[in-house]
Amino acid sequence: MKRSFFLLVLMTLLVGCGGGAQTPVPTVDVNATIAALSGTMMAGTLTAQPTHTPTATATFTPEPTATFTLTPEPTATFTPEPTATVIPFYGEFAPAGLPPGVNKGYVLFQNESKFKPIHLNIQGTTEQGEKPYYYKWTFEERQHRHDLPFGTYQYVIFLADKKMFSGTFRIYNFDKTTFFIRDDRIVIAGP
Repeated sequence: MKRSFFLLVLMTLLVGCGGGAQTPVPTVDVNATIAALSGTMMAGTLTAQPTHTPTATATFTPEPTATFTLTPEPTATFTPEPTATVIPFYGEFAPAGLPPGVNKGYVLFQNESKFKPIHLNIQGTTEQGEKPYYYKWTFEERQHRHDLPFGTYQYVIFLADKKMFSGTFRIYNFDKTTFFIRDDRIVIAGP
């Protein structure tokens, strides 16, 4: 038994120390390994890319809008130019006067008030030809007479600087129309 034990130990030693056929250890080529790995990586990257690349489409980008800031403009100050004093026009507002054949009615202004002077303003439109008409009189007598063309008129009568009366009347025939000017009212009598 001793002998077998000894043999066993010897064989173990021989096998452990390389007594048997040994396999050679390969030497590593580092450069070839790097080249192989990089080739594999490149092949994987190229394979991952799509074969058809879609064309780019136009994307709408809105234009920036302009912002306006209103600044007040200086306002011009107008200085009125002096105008010549115009003498008021009294009579027919027709360049050549009223045309011939315009019918006129007789008007009498009778002052029965205690006030003097009397200021008369009459304006209106003639019936024939539709002409504007304006008259202004001042009188201190008891009566004032005038012929007015047929038409519709407005009157304003001032009794001195104390009272004022106004109204409308119409001249439509040749008969006399009388304004009785009293302290408290105007009475129109006529056709």
